[in-house]
Amino acid sequence: MGTGDFICISMTGGAPWGFRLQGGKEQKQPLQVAKIRNQSKASGSGLCEGDEVVSINGNPCADLTYPEVIKLMESITDSLQMLIKRRVGAPFLFPEDLSHPPFLHLLGYTSLLIVTLANQLMD
Repeated sequence: MGTGDFICISMTGGAPWGFRLQGGKEQKQPLQVAKIRNQSKASGSGLCEGDEVVSINGNPCADLTYPEVIKLMESITDSLQMLIKRRVGAPFLFPEDLSHPPFLHLLGYTSLLIVTLANQLMD
């Protein structure tokens, strides 16, 4: 995966979330945000095109195929939490409607999950 910053993104209210994904295990590519719709929940959350999706609602994505990711996304009815990895040098956006940076907002994630994912990345 290389180096980058880990950021937790949170959205509520159900689909549509306003972003498109690409990649997956069967494509031998990391799961990444391909497109963000303007004025969507995703654009207001701080999610950026090119962000690598590490986990969705606590489910690690590294071993999921694209169809498995779509099935997972379709099962989410109200609240979406994504742990993403933003490459070094990418702009860090602070959504206007948040009073604090999203990387400090660890909704639904435990320190153990973050440490476990970080250790997997270092291997």
